[in-house]
Amino acid sequence: MCRWFLRPTLFLCASVAHTLAVRSKLPATPRKRMSPAKVATTLAVTATGAVFVNYKMAHAAAAAPKDALMAQGLFYSFLALCGNTAAALLRKQVSRGSAVRPAEQVGLATAIQGVAAVVYCYSQGLLGTAVAGTFLLPAVGSSVLNALTKTLETKAYAITDVSLCAPFLAFDPVMQFLLPALFAPLACATAGVGCADAKASFPPYHPLAVCCVATGAYLLAKVAAASAATAAAKKDDDARVVAGLPAGAWMILFNCCVYAVTSRLDKAATLAAGKTLYYTYGRIIMAATCFAGARPSKASLAELGRPGTLGLVLATCAAEAVYMLSLYQAFACISPVYVTAIKRGGGVLLASVASIFFFKEPAAGRGFPIFAIVFGVCGLCL
Repeated sequence: MCRWFLRPTLFLCASVAHTLAVRSKLPATPRKRMSPAKVATTLAVTATGAVFVNYKMAHAAAAAPKDALMAQGLFYSFLALCGNTAAALLRKQVSRGSAVRPAEQVGLATAIQGVAAVVYCYSQGLLGTAVAGTFLLPAVGSSVLNALTKTLETKAYAITDVSLCAPFLAFDPVMQFLLPALFAPLACATAGVGCADAKASFPPYHPLAVCCVATGAYLLAKVAAASAATAAAKKDDDARVVAGLPAGAWMILFNCCVYAVTSRLDKAATLAAGKTLYYTYGRIIMAATCFAGARPSKASLAELGRPGTLGLVLATCAAEAVYMLSLYQAFACISPVYVTAIKRGGGVLLASVASIFFFKEPAAGRGFPIFAIVFGVCGLCL
């Protein structure tokens, strides 16, 4: 038995010694120094992790999840993550393979979802249900803004690599953290709104998590600039950069600012009418908004009549339905904190990896920034 152990061990040692001897004769290659931005990102990730662990250990008893449905909630959260990522990739495929404009895509998809929701509500006798008078304003406001953000997201994925766009969705929880902290006290004092946000307290690792997202996004912007330079040399317009960031990334960042408003409008509309009715009316309003802003052209209608394009749009509808229904179910099972961490942190990672795999997007230089962004998102959401 000793021989069977010693022979492979001696062989491995001899191989390592031979390799070291050969490498020692080769000319030494200078090591690349880490850039200041990468050093700052590494420090931010390390500090966030250390403060997070220390804080959670100090508050272990209070933070321990007591929900017996944790496993079920995590499953639905992961299902929602997959549905949302699949919908984003399908929208990009429609944009790449057809002349259908982003607003037309969103309008058609939300119209189909709205009709299906109306049929369901009619079968359940919900259409005649009275809703609170406070429903109309938040429902219309949120639906119009959601139509805008969904159209911009579709446009962003059409003109920019998903792996350079999706990570900037990490600024959604950043804005959810920053905007109330900055403006809620003033809004509460002057208009009497946002007082709950003004009184909210945040753990000490949240500002560090914001630094992780910000420095990771900066590193990713540098990668995007290099990709744009390469694309310009090849006369490729799919990697346009504006003020140091891909054009699609700016659209995503704008959306993240809007999400800080729509999330609160969504909550008000849901409390006033319930999830089912709000989803139904919201989809119809979104479709009307999209078609009002971009009436389908003859070329788009002809394109949508093709089985391949129509099949992709229907698949997008199905993926978004899986996303929404799973998300509602996840919120019913576990705390939204865990759902948001999986949806945004996992969404950034899965969308980036899937786009590299399916659309052959380059992966060089994108791994560490995406890791830092995902780490920061999880720190913000947990």
